[in-house]
Amino acid sequence: MVKLIFIAMSLSLASCTSLSTSKVIASEPALLQDDEQAMINEPVNNNKPVICYEPPEYDNPPELPDTGVRRETPIDVVPKELFIERLEASPLWEKVSYSNHFEREFLLEKVNGFLQIKGDGSFSKSEKITNIAYFPLDIDERNKYGHQLLDQENFAMTEIIDLVIDDHDKAAAILDQLYQQYMAKVRSNEMLSDNETIHTYIRHDGVLFELWGANRTKYDIAECNLKMLMTLTIS
Repeated sequence: MVKLIFIAMSLSLASCTSLSTSKVIASEPALLQDDEQAMINEPVNNNKPVICYEPPEYDNPPELPDTGVRRETPIDVVPKELFIERLEASPLWEKVSYSNHFEREFLLEKVNGFLQIKGDGSFSKSEKITNIAYFPLDIDERNKYGHQLLDQENFAMTEIIDLVIDDHDKAAAILDQLYQQYMAKVRSNEMLSDNETIHTYIRHDGVLFELWGANRTKYDIAECNLKMLMTLTIS
Protein backbone atom coordinates (compact mmCIF):
# COMPACT_ATOMS: atom_id res chain seq x y z
CA MET A 1 0.00 0.00 0.00
CA VAL A 2 2.59 2.56 1.01
CA LYS A 3 5.36 1.36 -1.32
CA LEU A 4 4.15 3.64 -4.11
CA ILE A 5 4.46 6.71 -1.99
CA PHE A 6 8.11 6.42 -1.18
CA ILE A 7 9.14 5.65 -4.72
CA ALA A 8 7.33 8.75 -6.01
CA MET A 9 8.84 10.99 -3.32
CA SER A 10 12.30 9.25 -3.30
CA LEU A 11 11.90 8.58 0.42
CA SER A 12 13.54 5.13 0.18
CA LEU A 13 17.12 5.90 -0.76
CA ALA A 14 19.50 3.04 -1.45
CA SER A 15 22.68 5.06 -1.99
CA CYS A 16 23.99 8.54 -2.64
CA THR A 17 26.38 9.14 -5.52
CA SER A 18 27.48 12.08 -7.66
CA LEU A 19 27.60 12.17 -11.46
CA SER A 20 30.44 14.69 -11.51
CA THR A 21 33.32 12.17 -11.61
CA SER A 22 35.40 12.47 -14.79
CA LYS A 23 36.22 9.40 -16.90
CA VAL A 24 39.76 7.99 -16.52
CA ILE A 25 41.42 6.27 -19.49
CA ALA A 26 44.46 4.08 -18.80
CA SER A 27 45.92 4.07 -22.33
CA GLU A 28 49.26 5.72 -23.21
CA PRO A 29 48.64 9.42 -23.91
CA ALA A 30 50.67 9.24 -27.11
CA LEU A 31 48.28 6.62 -28.53
CA LEU A 32 45.09 8.51 -27.85
CA GLN A 33 43.02 10.07 -30.59
CA ASP A 34 42.30 13.79 -30.35
CA ASP A 35 38.75 13.27 -29.09
CA GLU A 36 39.93 10.84 -26.41
CA GLN A 37 42.64 13.25 -25.32
CA ALA A 38 40.02 15.97 -25.06
CA MET A 39 37.94 13.68 -22.81
CA ILE A 40 40.85 13.32 -20.38
CA ASN A 41 41.46 17.05 -20.29
CA GLU A 42 37.78 17.94 -20.01
CA PRO A 43 37.15 19.91 -16.79
CA VAL A 44 34.80 18.42 -14.23
CA ASN A 45 31.26 19.78 -14.60
CA ASN A 46 30.13 20.57 -11.08
CA ASN A 47 26.67 21.51 -12.33
CA LYS A 48 25.76 17.92 -13.17
CA PRO A 49 22.89 16.56 -11.06
CA VAL A 50 23.48 14.60 -7.89
CA ILE A 51 21.87 11.16 -7.75
CA CYS A 52 20.76 10.26 -4.24
CA TYR A 53 19.11 6.94 -4.97
CA GLU A 54 19.30 3.85 -7.13
CA PRO A 55 16.15 2.90 -9.07
CA PRO A 56 14.76 -0.35 -7.65
CA GLU A 57 15.12 -3.45 -9.80
CA TYR A 58 11.97 -4.49 -11.66
CA ASP A 59 10.07 -1.58 -10.12
CA ASN A 60 9.99 -3.32 -6.73
CA PRO A 61 10.85 -0.79 -4.00
CA PRO A 62 12.69 -1.78 -0.83
CA GLU A 63 10.48 -2.99 1.99
CA LEU A 64 9.44 -0.11 4.21
CA PRO A 65 9.81 -0.18 7.99
CA ASP A 66 6.81 -1.50 9.87
CA THR A 67 4.37 1.20 10.94
CA GLY A 68 2.33 -1.13 13.13
CA VAL A 69 -0.85 -0.24 11.22
CA ARG A 70 -0.11 -1.51 7.73
CA ARG A 71 -3.08 -3.21 6.09
CA GLU A 72 -2.72 -6.77 4.89
CA THR A 73 -5.72 -6.40 2.59
CA PRO A 74 -6.69 -3.05 1.00
CA ILE A 75 -10.17 -1.71 1.70
CA ASP A 76 -12.47 0.28 -0.57
CA VAL A 77 -11.98 3.88 0.52
CA VAL A 78 -14.32 5.61 -1.95
CA PRO A 79 -15.81 4.82 -5.38
CA LYS A 80 -13.72 6.40 -8.11
CA GLU A 81 -16.71 8.01 -9.82
CA LEU A 82 -17.74 9.70 -6.57
CA PHE A 83 -14.16 10.79 -5.86
CA ILE A 84 -13.81 12.44 -9.28
CA GLU A 85 -17.26 14.04 -8.97
CA ARG A 86 -16.31 15.57 -5.61
CA LEU A 87 -12.88 16.62 -6.87
CA GLU A 88 -14.32 18.49 -9.85
CA ALA A 89 -16.76 20.30 -7.54
CA SER A 90 -14.14 21.22 -4.94
CA PRO A 91 -11.86 24.31 -4.72
CA LEU A 92 -8.95 21.91 -5.31
CA TRP A 93 -10.04 21.41 -8.93
CA GLU A 94 -8.93 24.95 -9.78
CA LYS A 95 -5.39 23.94 -8.78
CA VAL A 96 -5.27 20.91 -11.08
CA SER A 97 -2.96 21.69 -14.00
CA TYR A 98 -2.96 18.19 -15.52
CA SER A 99 -4.64 14.82 -15.10
CA ASN A 100 -3.71 11.67 -16.94
CA HIS A 101 -6.03 9.75 -19.25
CA PHE A 102 -7.19 7.33 -16.52
CA GLU A 103 -7.80 10.13 -13.98
CA ARG A 104 -5.38 8.55 -11.54
CA GLU A 105 -2.70 11.24 -11.34
CA PHE A 106 -3.27 14.96 -10.89
CA LEU A 107 -0.63 17.68 -10.98
CA LEU A 108 -1.30 20.65 -8.71
CA GLU A 109 1.58 22.89 -9.71
CA LYS A 110 0.15 25.99 -8.03
CA VAL A 111 0.50 24.29 -4.65
CA ASN A 112 3.60 22.23 -5.54
CA GLY A 113 1.54 19.07 -5.18
CA PHE A 114 0.88 15.71 -6.80
CA LEU A 115 -2.29 13.72 -6.13
CA GLN A 116 -2.33 10.02 -6.98
CA ILE A 117 -5.03 7.40 -6.54
CA LYS A 118 -4.89 3.61 -6.78
CA GLY A 119 -7.71 1.12 -7.13
CA ASP A 120 -8.49 -2.42 -8.14
CA GLY A 121 -6.98 -1.88 -11.59
CA SER A 122 -10.21 -2.01 -13.56
CA PHE A 123 -9.86 1.63 -14.75
CA SER A 124 -13.67 1.80 -14.86
CA LYS A 125 -15.95 4.44 -13.37
CA SER A 126 -17.13 1.87 -10.84
CA GLU A 127 -13.56 1.16 -9.70
CA LYS A 128 -13.05 1.26 -5.94
CA ILE A 129 -10.23 3.51 -4.75
CA THR A 130 -8.02 1.79 -2.17
CA ASN A 131 -5.19 4.30 -1.75
CA ILE A 132 -4.85 8.08 -2.09
CA ALA A 133 -1.52 9.89 -1.78
CA TYR A 134 -0.59 13.56 -1.86
CA PHE A 135 3.06 14.68 -1.91
CA PRO A 136 5.20 17.54 -3.24
CA LEU A 137 6.13 17.83 -6.90
CA ASP A 138 9.45 19.52 -6.11
CA ILE A 139 11.21 17.86 -3.17
CA ASP A 140 14.09 20.35 -3.10
CA GLU A 141 11.70 23.29 -2.93
CA ARG A 142 9.65 21.61 -0.20
CA ASN A 143 12.75 20.77 1.84
CA LYS A 144 13.37 24.49 2.42
CA TYR A 145 10.41 24.60 4.81
CA GLY A 146 11.24 21.59 6.94
CA HIS A 147 8.40 20.14 9.00
CA GLN A 148 6.20 23.23 8.75
CA LEU A 149 2.75 22.57 7.33
CA LEU A 150 2.45 25.22 4.63
CA ASP A 151 -0.85 27.02 4.05
CA GLN A 152 -1.10 25.57 0.53
CA GLU A 153 -0.60 22.06 1.92
CA ASN A 154 -3.12 22.63 4.68
CA PHE A 155 -5.62 23.66 2.00
CA ALA A 156 -4.84 20.73 -0.33
CA MET A 157 -4.75 18.04 2.35
CA THR A 158 -7.98 19.25 3.96
CA GLU A 159 -9.74 19.20 0.61
CA ILE A 160 -8.41 15.71 -0.19
CA ILE A 161 -9.59 14.32 3.14
CA ASP A 162 -12.96 15.97 2.50
CA LEU A 163 -13.20 14.17 -0.86
CA VAL A 164 -13.30 10.92 1.12
CA ILE A 165 -15.41 11.75 4.18
CA ASP A 166 -17.58 14.58 2.73
CA ASP A 167 -17.35 16.67 5.89
CA HIS A 168 -15.07 19.70 5.58
CA ASP A 169 -15.01 20.59 9.28
CA LYS A 170 -14.18 17.02 10.24
CA ALA A 171 -11.53 16.89 7.51
CA ALA A 172 -9.85 19.98 8.96
CA ALA A 173 -10.00 18.45 12.45
CA ILE A 174 -8.43 15.19 11.23
CA LEU A 175 -5.56 17.02 9.56
CA ASP A 176 -5.02 19.23 12.61
CA GLN A 177 -4.82 16.20 14.90
CA LEU A 178 -2.50 14.39 12.48
CA TYR A 179 -0.16 17.37 12.33
CA GLN A 180 -0.13 17.87 16.10
CA GLN A 181 0.83 14.19 16.50
CA TYR A 182 3.44 14.58 13.77
CA MET A 183 5.11 17.60 15.38
CA ALA A 184 5.18 15.84 18.76
CA LYS A 185 7.22 13.08 17.10
CA VAL A 186 9.48 15.64 15.43
CA ARG A 187 10.19 17.27 18.79
CA SER A 188 10.86 13.93 20.49
CA ASN A 189 12.85 12.64 17.50
CA GLU A 190 10.58 9.59 17.34
CA MET A 191 11.06 7.69 14.08
CA LEU A 192 10.39 4.28 12.60
CA SER A 193 12.98 1.51 12.68
CA ASP A 194 14.91 2.98 9.75
CA ASN A 195 15.75 5.97 11.97
CA GLU A 196 14.71 8.46 9.32
CA THR A 197 10.95 8.10 8.68
CA ILE A 198 8.41 10.02 10.76
CA HIS A 199 4.91 8.55 10.68
CA THR A 200 1.62 9.18 12.43
CA TYR A 201 -1.96 8.09 11.78
CA ILE A 202 -5.65 8.40 12.64
CA ARG A 203 -8.48 5.98 11.89
CA HIS A 204 -11.90 7.43 11.07
CA ASP A 205 -14.85 5.23 10.09
CA GLY A 206 -12.42 2.42 9.26
CA VAL A 207 -10.32 4.59 6.92
CA LEU A 208 -6.64 5.10 7.72
CA PHE A 209 -5.24 8.64 7.42
CA GLU A 210 -1.43 8.83 7.63
CA LEU A 211 1.09 11.67 7.64
CA TRP A 212 4.71 11.00 6.67
CA GLY A 213 7.97 12.90 6.92
CA ALA A 214 11.72 12.42 6.81
CA ASN A 215 14.62 13.22 9.12
CA ARG A 216 17.43 11.95 6.91
CA THR A 217 20.84 13.26 7.94
CA LYS A 218 23.27 10.39 7.33
CA TYR A 219 24.53 11.31 3.85
CA ASP A 220 27.72 13.32 3.29
CA ILE A 221 26.22 15.06 0.25
CA ALA A 222 23.90 17.76 1.50
CA GLU A 223 21.40 17.31 -1.36
CA CYS A 224 20.73 13.76 -0.23
CA ASN A 225 19.47 14.75 3.21
CA LEU A 226 15.84 15.63 3.90
CA LYS A 227 14.25 17.06 7.02
CA MET A 228 10.69 17.74 5.99
CA LEU A 229 7.00 16.91 6.05
CA MET A 230 6.31 14.89 2.92
CA THR A 231 3.10 12.99 2.39
CA LEU A 232 -0.54 12.44 3.27
CA THR A 233 -1.95 8.98 2.51
CA ILE A 234 -5.48 7.64 2.86
CA SER A 235 -6.20 3.92 2.69
